[in-house]
Amino acid sequence: MSTLRIPTVATNGSSSSTIGNCNNNNSESPQQHSSLAHQDAGVAEAIGYMREFSDKAATYHQLKTEESLVYLHRSIALLGTKVQPHYYAPTPGNLELARFFMDLHALMSALDGECEVLWACVALVQHCSRNLEARVAIVEKFCFVPLLSFLLKKTEREERVYRLLVLLQDLTYGIHIAWEEPYLPVVLEHLVDIVHNVEGDGDGAQPTAHALLALSILVNLCYKNFVVLFLFLRSVNISSFCKRIMKYGLLAYKMLIILSEDVHAFEQRELHTFLRTCFAGIEDCLKNWNVAQLRHIVDYLLDSQSHAGLHQAMLSHSHYCEDVEKLLDQIDSRSTMDDSHEDTRKHQQICLDLVFRLISYILDLSHEQSNVISLDAITPRLYEMLAEWLVSDLCGVAAIELLSTLLRRGKGAAVAQQIAREPANLVSLVASAERPETKPAHVVAILRLLLDLLCEPKTEKLVLSKVSESYFDKILASPLALTPQCLSGQSLAQAEVAKAIFCLLLLINFASIAKKAYLEKCCSLLEQPQLQYTLARGMASGNEQVVAAVLQIARFEHFPTSAVAKHLASINSGRLNCSSTAAEAAPQQQQQQQWYTLSSILKCHRTFINKELSQRVGSLVDNISGIVRRNELQSVPVSQVIELYNHRIDSLKSGMLSVQQRLEQANNQLIGSTQLSNVQNAELEQFQTKNFELLISQERLQIQSKDLKQQTDKLKSNMSNLLKQLSENEDHLKASERRLAVKRSEVVGLRTDCEELKAKLSSKCEELTKLETFSKDSTSRIDKLKKSVLAYEQDIKEKMRGIEERDRELAKTHKSLEEQREGRKKSEDLVSVLETQLQEKKEQIEHLETELKETEDMRKTIMSLMESKKPKRKN
Repeated sequence: MSTLRIPTVATNGSSSSTIGNCNNNNSESPQQHSSLAHQDAGVAEAIGYMREFSDKAATYHQLKTEESLVYLHRSIALLGTKVQPHYYAPTPGNLELARFFMDLHALMSALDGECEVLWACVALVQHCSRNLEARVAIVEKFCFVPLLSFLLKKTEREERVYRLLVLLQDLTYGIHIAWEEPYLPVVLEHLVDIVHNVEGDGDGAQPTAHALLALSILVNLCYKNFVVLFLFLRSVNISSFCKRIMKYGLLAYKMLIILSEDVHAFEQRELHTFLRTCFAGIEDCLKNWNVAQLRHIVDYLLDSQSHAGLHQAMLSHSHYCEDVEKLLDQIDSRSTMDDSHEDTRKHQQICLDLVFRLISYILDLSHEQSNVISLDAITPRLYEMLAEWLVSDLCGVAAIELLSTLLRRGKGAAVAQQIAREPANLVSLVASAERPETKPAHVVAILRLLLDLLCEPKTEKLVLSKVSESYFDKILASPLALTPQCLSGQSLAQAEVAKAIFCLLLLINFASIAKKAYLEKCCSLLEQPQLQYTLARGMASGNEQVVAAVLQIARFEHFPTSAVAKHLASINSGRLNCSSTAAEAAPQQQQQQQWYTLSSILKCHRTFINKELSQRVGSLVDNISGIVRRNELQSVPVSQVIELYNHRIDSLKSGMLSVQQRLEQANNQLIGSTQLSNVQNAELEQFQTKNFELLISQERLQIQSKDLKQQTDKLKSNMSNLLKQLSENEDHLKASERRLAVKRSEVVGLRTDCEELKAKLSSKCEELTKLETFSKDSTSRIDKLKKSVLAYEQDIKEKMRGIEERDRELAKTHKSLEEQREGRKKSEDLVSVLETQLQEKKEQIEHLETELKETEDMRKTIMSLMESKKPKRKN
């Protein structure tokens, strides 16, 4: 349950968020890539600031100068302003973060309470605690609460006390304390003093802000921590304390409820007022997504059955509908704001998860009171909100469970009617359950919802139509993958067991409705030894819901009773053997532990008593013993008895002080060991991460080498093919050259014939002129000569045509010859280029290897220089 929160410290920078659908999108957009790159840059920057702080802290521890303190103060201020709270969340292998928190704790332990740097560290711790994971690490892993508690005891200035109280209030929400630590008596006594030191002791005295915060921290420390509550009851006058806090309102009610019903008998009117105030506190938490305070409130209400009066008040509370509607109004009001920060979205979903679980608990209370509690008036609005968050990673399970509760506890089957009217949400849930990346808890919630929907007449056919036969095989893939021969030696997560059992229960319900379609499949699956072993694991799990589901499956007529009983017996026998072995070893270990404890107590409880004092005590004991034997107690000197008792009291006080000192030393050693263990765990995780990265890089280089070898083989084969083509082209070229030589000889012969014909033509022309001049009578002869000339001319034309054709063929032959020569030259160039590329690849690989070695040497040199470098003092 939340305590009253004093709004002094600003919350996260983005304090609002848009409520929308939280569907997971596997495709990464360019904006997502840019955000990932920005996140990596932010992590590197945060680690740089943390390293700078560690260096400055180490320098201050060595020098203890004012200048080093100034530099340290500047580094702390940068960590509080430049680094966002989500960068302080512990991640696997983040060694720098573990060292940062350890150095911060050591620095705060070494600084004086009046130093301003110490209060800058307090502000930095408050800045870091705004992230939920970082807050858990600050409280549990790095043990800042004892340090802040002792600091609170030493601080006197009012504003600084106020800051510490606010920080301790934030850090103690949901804190778990298992043993009586040395800081607890100090902080409890101081907080009680703050509560008592209220100005004015009359009835009209109003509690101050300091007193409210102190009581708030007391509530946080005592809630669910029996050790703290026992110590508190042992060291405080409960009656006066309860009278003092009666004016504190909500905090007083919570503290009195934590103590017991015998301390203060509540009236039902007071408890109803308390419940209304709790819902108002939830509404305040939803305004800025205060997860820790909201979880405290919801846990307090969920644990109401331990207090009979509060449980009865919750059963008879008549304003649930109004209170829940106000919560829905507050959630809807955040939809107009821009909550784009990742941490804010996460806080939003966690808060919705808590609200959904509280509403489910309220509806389940109606089952005890014969449906007196009803949220039917706001059920449609609840359904609309739940539909947006059914597939969310953080609040999806709670949303589905609340939907199932509305189906079971609601009136008029309004939810079933809305699901039947809009089946898209059901279809998306059914599809998400068969995906392997969906969490088992989410799948179990979906299967339970399908079982509830199968019982509703309006949604029965819808479920039967949307779930196919292969759906069950996909969900049962994990248990069916086990080897049947050695089931007990294989690991199967409990979440997978629950998922398989509810899947089988759904299948049996399907078989009871549609026997022809599912009965044979149901029988065949129950005959599988893997599923029989899974049913036995479910019976032995200790989970009430899972055991109830197995008992429902056992009603099936073909249930393998003997096989499941055999597996269950083997599981229980194995557990009994383990427990008996542990029980046999426990007494011996306990005796050894008691012996070591006794020896340590005897060593550290040495009484430094001189010889005279020991003789005096011995004589007193002998004297009183003799008086007792003589039955003369009335004559015993009172001074001797008082002296003896004073001595005993002094010895007990000295023993108590030594035990307290040993306890404080042990606590300090435990804190140091815890922090060192966290640092070593971070170192181990970092080493494993680097080892994994090296293996990945080695595999990548091997794959690249294989690819290069394949490319080399491919280039060699291409080169051999090109050489073959080149030799073939050379043979073809030689044949073409031979044909060209023959054509050339033919052309030369034709040219000589042409010249001869031209000479003959000239001679004939001369003879013709002579014949024309000398003989006009021989016209017939001239005609014959003309005919012969015409014949010769035709023959010459034909020869000229042949010559022209041979010239064209010769030109084509020359052209093909040039093309073949160019192709040969290109082939040779290609072969040379490929050979040079192959040589360049080899040189590039060698160059990269040398660069990698040089980079590693340079990194080592830089790291050694950075470690050896110290800030120089300015003149």
